[in-house]
Amino acid sequence: MSSPADALARPALLAAGERRTASVRIAVALAVMLALGVYANTLRHGLVGDDVAVVTANEAARHPLDLRAIFLGPSWLAPGNQPVAYRPLTTWTFALNRAAHGLQPLGYHLVNVVAHAAAAGLVVLLAAALGLSVPAAGLAGALFAVHPIHTDAVASVAGRAEVLAAALGLLALLAERRAATAAAAAAYALALLADGRAIALLVLLPVVDLLGADEGDPGVFRTRLSGRRLVLYASLLAITAGYLALRHAALGSILVDPRTIPFWANPAASAPLPLRVLTALELLALAVWRLAAPFRLSADYSHRQLEVAATASDHGALAGLGVAIALLALAAVLWRRDRRALFWLLLAVVTWVPVANLLVPIGTIFAERLLYLPSAGFCALVAAALVRPAGRTRAALGALALALVAAWAGRTVLRNPVWATDLTLAEALAHDAPRSAQAQRALGVAYADRGQDVDALKAFDRALRLLPEDTLSLQNAGLIYQRHQRPLEALTVFARVNEIEPDNAVAWVNRAAVNNGRQSFLPALSAADRAVALRPDFADAHVVRGFSLRGLRRWDEAVAAFEEALRLAPRMPEALLGLGAAAAEKEDFALAASAFERLLALAPVQDAYRGLVYSFRQLGRQADAERVAAAARERFPDDAFFQSE
Repeated sequence: MSSPADALARPALLAAGERRTASVRIAVALAVMLALGVYANTLRHGLVGDDVAVVTANEAARHPLDLRAIFLGPSWLAPGNQPVAYRPLTTWTFALNRAAHGLQPLGYHLVNVVAHAAAAGLVVLLAAALGLSVPAAGLAGALFAVHPIHTDAVASVAGRAEVLAAALGLLALLAERRAATAAAAAAYALALLADGRAIALLVLLPVVDLLGADEGDPGVFRTRLSGRRLVLYASLLAITAGYLALRHAALGSILVDPRTIPFWANPAASAPLPLRVLTALELLALAVWRLAAPFRLSADYSHRQLEVAATASDHGALAGLGVAIALLALAAVLWRRDRRALFWLLLAVVTWVPVANLLVPIGTIFAERLLYLPSAGFCALVAAALVRPAGRTRAALGALALALVAAWAGRTVLRNPVWATDLTLAEALAHDAPRSAQAQRALGVAYADRGQDVDALKAFDRALRLLPEDTLSLQNAGLIYQRHQRPLEALTVFARVNEIEPDNAVAWVNRAAVNNGRQSFLPALSAADRAVALRPDFADAHVVRGFSLRGLRRWDEAVAAFEEALRLAPRMPEALLGLGAAAAEKEDFALAASAFERLLALAPVQDAYRGLVYSFRQLGRQADAERVAAAARERFPDDAFFQSE
């Protein structure tokens, strides 16, 4: 039986609980509003940088109901159609965006901002659920909401994978803290599908039980390793196995083959294991520094901005070793004094390990967006340290906390415009990472897109001085030469690409195209044949081969080449134009008319009208020819070809 004192205390406890719940809700709302506020200026941004690969040019992101393409194929491709990621849930959200509003950027950025705000709110809820005071939990969420390190993930649409995976991971941890087994398992599965690096939760979900519900007592944890928890842990293993099976089916392997990772993107991927470990230590020190002092940021850390550690005496490796020792010491202290606080340290460290290029190499040597989820642990630790003390120290630290939130918020708002356009991003890359070949290449591409070809060639030249074997810069320079009718220089550049990468089918296609333009059809055909042999699924290779064969007056083979290109890419205007021209030249005017009609439906260009009118006239379909000619006269009134016969 309960005593009278217990009966009197119960309403007070209930009231205190209700007040805490209300206070937590207010803290969540403040964190959410802060997140929305600091990223509001990203809503007018375009689709820039990697957004093109993951949204604009991503076949898997075109139809949200095409679940086979989304879940059983690569999520997006690198240049050369190299599969680079398996993040089907993220890709599905892109497809939903596209179905709702096409390629208008606002909706894509709005989803990113809302997802980040949700993640900030979840930081507050998880911190409160794990025993932080309401002010500390609120501060953790506020710091997370405004931390400048997140601009790379939130302001860039391509960073949605990190944001979604983090939000769902936090939700899984919160659900497990509340013993909601099914919700925790479902959130973990969705987090994996958003970004496979959420596999770190396989460790963290049991940790939240040990350090949260079991007060850090291993004995209690062992005695509770049955029933609900056993079901959950078994489910997590089954979900992980299922995810890995899907990943293997989509990409052909579970892990990224280090040989497919470009050296400029991650020089550590091809480094011997000892040097990769030293580099990982250096990256650890860099990560901690960026979290603690996020005022000198960059969207690019590729070669030669970051390089592989050469020896154990490198300053970066020594700094990383010092940081690793300090983290181990902090973990030991927290194990003795505050095991719940230890959870936040483990959240930061364990979620960093999969992207540290330590266990397995990844596609980039370092990126600030990879710190998105680790920063939640960092922010909670900082909040706990600033809010815990009492007396005058508490007031001073409270003022410091507010100043920190304000400073980070201001830095984030000022940094967001970096991702406004391709040019602002490229200029920031070149400024922030002057030793990066990728940064100089991006600047060159941005200049070329704006017709500033002289500036573009200078930028590509700087990239090549930093990385002489940068085939992407060579390719882009060659395209500029080609556009300016400088075929010999273009051929020289494309030939250099194939010296470095003999299997680069794109360079062989470009060589064929340049030679076709010079009417050097035999060299063009030789280059096109090489491209087709390397990449029989590459429609452009069949197109340039078709034009080479057409120039050699081998009409039947030319028609077959263009038809193969259209089998691979049914809506390819160049293939339709080539097919129509080759069919007309072999006097198959019915096939020519069909090709030109299809081309006209896609692109009402002058050559399509001319070809269709000519084909109809040769077929004796004068009424159809006159109908098409009349439409052409409205578009091209000065072209005598369209006048009535």
